[in-house]
Amino acid sequence: MLKERLDRLIRLNGSWERLKNSAAPVCIYGTGDACERILEQFARHGICCEGIFASDDFLRGGREFHGFEVTSLSELESRFGEITVCCAFGSSLPDVMAHIEEISRRHELIFPDLPVAGDELFTEEGLTEHIGEIESVCDMLSDELSRETLLSVLEFKLTGDISALKRVFSASAEFYELVKPRTGDVYADLGAYNGDTVESFIAACPDYGVVYAFEPDVRSFRRCVKRHLHREGITFINACAWSSDGALGFSQDAGRQSKIEEGGRLQAARSLDSVLGGARCDIIKLDVEGAEREALLGSARTIAEYSPRLIMSAYHRPYDLLTLPQLLRELSSDGYRLYVRQPPYFPAWDTCIFAVPKK
Repeated sequence: MLKERLDRLIRLNGSWERLKNSAAPVCIYGTGDACERILEQFARHGICCEGIFASDDFLRGGREFHGFEVTSLSELESRFGEITVCCAFGSSLPDVMAHIEEISRRHELIFPDLPVAGDELFTEEGLTEHIGEIESVCDMLSDELSRETLLSVLEFKLTGDISALKRVFSASAEFYELVKPRTGDVYADLGAYNGDTVESFIAACPDYGVVYAFEPDVRSFRRCVKRHLHREGITFINACAWSSDGALGFSQDAGRQSKIEEGGRLQAARSLDSVLGGARCDIIKLDVEGAEREALLGSARTIAEYSPRLIMSAYHRPYDLLTLPQLLRELSSDGYRLYVRQPPYFPAWDTCIFAVPKK
């Protein structure tokens, strides 16, 4: 069954090929950084952009983007009739997602997979090269929903077809049920942002033991501290979660664009193992904008000694869903039960791997 599914998957056309072969005029929905990156790929793949549109709330008279007048969908429909829509933004807001689905019922709609971190794209060739790893990771997953989520997210990343993604959405509220917080748990939040995930952990585990909140972005760190300063047992670490202690260039953009990069302002980097100094940790959350591999390596001693439950973001780089489980297997002698879940999000952002020790 898996072999048949993979054989079908590798025969599908990728999103850029689908856009290039579209019989209808291709128009981009959204502006900003993602639109710029998509226009670069259009030039690389020989795809002609016929127009750019925005939601009515974002329309302003006379606005231009890269030489295109930013217009409305209805105006492009009046001009061309049938179009192919290429989405250039992401959202988990129900009303925005519903609007995207409504557009997909009227026009072919494609959501190219753009990496949150780095420049590597998810491609047909890359998928073929990783087939063995897909089979290996499927064998590691502990339930059928995880295997279906993995395969459907990979299909979406290849084709940009939101129907593949919609069939595996799981409610975010269910996620803590997989790692089951317990009284006295020590929680390490690697990538605490403004403290929202610390807050959700405390809501699930009000009788926690200790919380370690890592956040390198200065503005986000301040908001995190302000949000939780009244609470006891929280250690705030203004540093990148990394494989070792030191300093790294960091962009300091206070959001998804905040990440490690050459030329950024130097920022402290700490490994979780160093911060803990051999102390116990029960749950580790890793959401560090593409540095999950390094943060996992920096938790190697803690994983080997304490087998903490893990919540790992697996969407920042195109093949994180395949590489992170295999790295975890190398770091853990006792082994983990692994689960993959995808919350409602267009595109496939916030994809998570949950790891629960077998013993």
